[in-house]
Amino acid sequence: PTTPAICPEIVSRVRWGARTPFEVDYNIIPVQNVVVHHTVTKGCSTESECASILTTIQNFHMENLEFHDIGYNFLVGGDALIYEGAGWHKVGAHTRGFNTRSLGLAFIGNYTNELPNKKQLQAAKDFLQCGVELGELDKEYKLFGARQVSATQSPGLKLYRELQNWPHFTRTPPK
Repeated sequence: PTTPAICPEIVSRVRWGARTPFEVDYNIIPVQNVVVHHTVTKGCSTESECASILTTIQNFHMENLEFHDIGYNFLVGGDALIYEGAGWHKVGAHTRGFNTRSLGLAFIGNYTNELPNKKQLQAAKDFLQCGVELGELDKEYKLFGARQVSATQSPGLKLYRELQNWPHFTRTPPK
């Protein structure tokens, strides 16, 4: 099948050097909810910088937090590439209580006091539309900042305010 034109480039797990997950659980598609996070790491502007940060995050998630894999389904780099985390139709480990009914999308960097760059924001919007066109995300999916469904500051105040202007942003989180 051909990839819809709206889809940004997705850097595969193999390409960024991901470890093999300890275990994989599958999600029912189309997924109804998208939870947006930030990684609270430094940002990255090249594929090699982003890959290095992803490796560090995956190691931390698997070794320190005892997750089966990197917790996020996908990550958005400052280079405007989308990085495959756990991937499509997999249960991530990003938001306790919501993992089986959401896709976790993380922006690489810290967005408490600044916004991701314009290309990074556009890549995320295109990626979400791509997910709808691929049938991975429900056409009426609901978009949330992680802070709405979990005790966290994620995805950072600046990014959270920006998300409120996006299509599908939903004020009232699911129970």
